[in-house]
Amino acid sequence: MLTPEQNTIVYLMFLNGILFLGLRFIAFSIVYYDIKGSKRIGYTLLTTVFLVALIQQEYQAMILLNFIDSNIRKILIGGYVAPIFFLSLAYYRVKRFRFEKKSNKIESHKN
Repeated sequence: MLTPEQNTIVYLMFLNGILFLGLRFIAFSIVYYDIKGSKRIGYTLLTTVFLVALIQQEYQAMILLNFIDSNIRKILIGGYVAPIFFLSLAYYRVKRFRFEKKSNKIESHKN
């Protein structure tokens, strides 16, 4: 049987996993914006709202673990959300650049 603190930590790990997937989806939608148009934008906005609620849940869980209020913001935004989002954004930009470069080489060889 886990203690309440251990249950809270497991809950935070679960929330972080969902947050990671959501941030990657948002970064993907920004880089590949032309695929499926407005439907993707709608899903991205819904995901963003869902992730904001998820971050609030993480904030409350960290308060239960007796973290200091100012440290919680630094941990969540500066230590997790911003790095994951910007790394995912950079990853998809590099991936798209390589794909476009590869497809341009194939087209130039056909001509």
